[in-house]
Amino acid sequence: MSVPVVENIALDIEAAVNAITEANGFNQDLTALRPRRRDFESTVAEDGVVLVKQLDEDLVGEQPVSVVDYRQEFALVVYVIDSDDAATSIDTRLNQVKADLIKKLCEDRTRGGYAIDTIIQPAAEFNEGPGKTGVVVRLDVHYRTDQDDPYTQA
Repeated sequence: MSVPVVENIALDIEAAVNAITEANGFNQDLTALRPRRRDFESTVAEDGVVLVKQLDEDLVGEQPVSVVDYRQEFALVVYVIDSDDAATSIDTRLNQVKADLIKKLCEDRTRGGYAIDTIIQPAAEFNEGPGKTGVVVRLDVHYRTDQDDPYTQA
C-alpha cells in the first residue's frame, strides 16, 4: 500500500518526538500521540504527552510545472503538568519542553528526505484549567509532490 508524502512527514515528526528521551540527552521523556479523532475532549492530559495535530495546508508561491509545492502546518500540543511539590518552576519546564522539541525537530529539517524544509513557528503556552497546561509548538513543513500524484515526491 502506498503512503502519501504528507503522511510520511507526519510519521517522521512522530518518530522525532518519541526520540526525545533523557537517555538520548534531553531534559525529559516525551511521547507522541496522533489522535484518532479531531475532538481532543476524549484525550487524557498526561505530562509529557505530545499531540501531533496536522492542520491545514497551503500552496507555496507560484507552482512549478507538473509539481505542487505545499506548506503543511503541524501543531505539537504538549501537556506539562507538575505537582505542587515540584522543585522546578513551571516556566522552566515549559522552556525545556519547547527547547527539546525545537532541537530535535531541527536535526533533520527534511523530515527524513520527504520535505524541502521545516520552519519552526513561535510557540504559545496554554492553560485550560487544572491538569491542562502546556505549550504548543507549531511548525510548517514545505514539501513537493507530483501534480497528479500526492504519493510521489517531486
